[in-house]
Amino acid sequence: MFRMRLFRHRFLAVLASLPLVFASVGAAVAQDASGWSPSAKSRARLVAAGGLENGAYQAGVEIALEGHALTYWRQPGDAGSPPTFEFSASNNVAAVEIAYPAPERHDEAGAEAFGWREGVIFPLTVRPQDPAKPVTLDLDLRYAACENICVPAEGRMRLTLKPADARTAQAARIAAWRARTPKPAAPGAITLAPERGAKEPSWRVRVTPAPGPSSDLFAEGPEGWYFDTKREGEGFRLTLAERPKDQRATNVRLTYRGPDGAVEQETRLDADAGAP
Repeated sequence: MFRMRLFRHRFLAVLASLPLVFASVGAAVAQDASGWSPSAKSRARLVAAGGLENGAYQAGVEIALEGHALTYWRQPGDAGSPPTFEFSASNNVAAVEIAYPAPERHDEAGAEAFGWREGVIFPLTVRPQDPAKPVTLDLDLRYAACENICVPAEGRMRLTLKPADARTAQAARIAAWRARTPKPAAPGAITLAPERGAKEPSWRVRVTPAPGPSSDLFAEGPEGWYFDTKREGEGFRLTLAERPKDQRATNVRLTYRGPDGAVEQETRLDADAGAP
């Protein structure tokens, strides 16, 4: 386990040392999408669902992948790099809310990675400063698209959103990816109990309704905390893999992808309570 975590740290260090691939700036070519920003094994663009609705625009950041390439969730797993989104150069934007669809679990040379192959859309809720005026989204995107080797990519893209724009062909695609983003878990839907006798601090996780064949559980802790999750029967085992030496407890965000969609819940965990 310790060696796996070292692999992750070294992997990220290698990524940081590589030169960035600067993609071309795609100007808005239509109301529904910006131009593509190409990179190795991938391309990225902004997409829009249409005009202003309930005080906000619905849009998305689309990453399309080639071959067997993989791009990553906000918690990439044992290896990889999460995407970063910078909208500071945008015009007439009060706030941009980024939604993360529940990820898939993939094997990368024996390491577990969380993300997507083929492609993903990160849904956006864009709130204008002045609703009567158009919004210009200007995105500086950094992400990774990895297949055998991993070269970080940087894309710059721009898209104008107008209050009276009609609903676009991208609206259904954005809505479909938004439907895959986690909702708050209902009370009692995710329960944890310390599991004694394990080599590392562990908890038994039970979910309601019962998981299906493709159900999965992901755990995110703050900096320095790493958790492993594994399917076991009608539930999951959550194991503390690494923590800061001077800390015994932390909040962990659990994302569960079940038969009825994805939910998430924040839980306080005490390493002593789950200790062997």
